[in-house]
Formats: sequence, structure tokens, C-alpha cells
Amino acid sequence: MAVVKGSQQDQLIIRQYRPWERFRRFLYTVLFIAAVGMGGYFGGVYDSMNRIQQLTTARDTLQSALQDAERTITNLTQRVGVLEKGGQVDRKATEGIRQTVKELKAQISTLEEEVAFYKGIMAPSANDKGLRISKVEIQPQDSAGKFRYSIMMTQVADNSSYITGLAAVNFVGMKGTEKVILPLRDFDSNVTDLGVKFRFRYFQEVAGDITLPAGFVPQQVQVVLQSTGGKAQRVEQTIDWPQ
Repeated sequence: MAVVKGSQQDQLIIRQYRPWERFRRFLYTVLFIAAVGMGGYFGGVYDSMNRIQQLTTARDTLQSALQDAERTITNLTQRVGVLEKGGQVDRKATEGIRQTVKELKAQISTLEEEVAFYKGIMAPSANDKGLRISKVEIQPQDSAGKFRYSIMMTQVADNSSYITGLAAVNFVGMKGTEKVILPLRDFDSNVTDLGVKFRFRYFQEVAGDITLPAGFVPQQVQVVLQSTGGKAQRVEQTIDWPQ
């Protein structure tokens, strides 16, 4: 074919005529969409079934826990009933425990006093040295007019050697309308002198039982310690008669 120089030329494309090609492409597209849709459907069904299974398991677990809780409530209700019926026994047991605690506290208090007592002997203050009256006690007994007396004497700090002397105990009171002072030997049959001799290094207790003379009304107890030797000391203490 002749070509005229300088004129515009169109390109001619020759294609094979296939009348079923478009239909086949359409069919493939429809099948692909259908496959994707079916996959999504079955995937959703599977996920839903799995979720339902999980929820069913959780429901069964909660139902089991609920049953356990109901049984626990029933047991607790029964126990409350038993405890209410046994309240008197519980109160008796509680009272026994309280009494035991009270006794233990008393024992602890006694031990603390003893610890303080021994500390006072071994490590006294600067002004608390030499012969001392640490305790004077009068305790009533079961019989009328019967008492127990206890006098604790100590040698504080300066206890490298023994200390000796005499402890005089006098009872001040009224006999009728007259005020009198009576020695310990008038109350304790085991004492024959005007005082009780002592000899100790750290401490010594003078104790015994006394009986009040007829018509005597005690008011005070006087204790006088008189040591002997080169460092003789005199110590006095008076306490009121316990009411």
C-alpha cells in the first residue's frame, strides 16, 4: 500500500473473534465471588459455633459455682443454728479463756515486779544504796483476825559482804480508847524477841502468820531495820493497815 509522505497514518489491529470469551470471564468472576461468599459464610458459622461452645462451657462453670455457693449457704445456715443453740457453751468457754488470761496477766505482773526487784538490787540508782526495806505486806487470811505478813529487806549495790542486824516490827492501833504500840511477838507465837535477826548478802524475807489480840484495832505497821558493824544503818518504814 502506498504511503503519502506527510499524511497521518492510523494503526490497524487485527484480533481473533472469540464470542465465548466474555461469557467465560463473567462466569469465572461469578464463581470467584460465590467461593469467597461461601468461605466467609462457613468461616462465620465455624466462629459462631466455637463462640457458642465457649459460652456453653462458661455457663456450665457458673452453674456449678452457683450450686457450690448454694450448698455453702445451706451449711452456714445450719452452723449458725448450731452456734445459736450452743451459745451458752460458747459463753462458758469464753469466760474460761478470760479467766485464764486474767491469771496469766497476774503472773506476768508478778514476774515484772520480781524483775524490777532484782534489777533494783543489782543496778540501783545513785542515791539508792545500802540497807533498804523493799516491801511490807499484810494480807488477810480465811479466819477472822488472822493475817499473813511479809517484809523484804535488801542490800543494794554494796553487797560484797553480808549484812547483819535486827528487824523490829511494831503494830500501832487502838485498844479501847487508848493508842498502843505492840511488838511482833505479841502477834506471832514464833517470835520471842523484840525483833527478828537478819543476815544476808542480797536480800532476805521475814514472813509469818499473826493473830490480832482481842480488842485491838490495828492502824499502822512500823518496821525498823538496824544493822551492826562498821557501816551500821538504821532504816524505818511505816505503812497503813490495809482496809
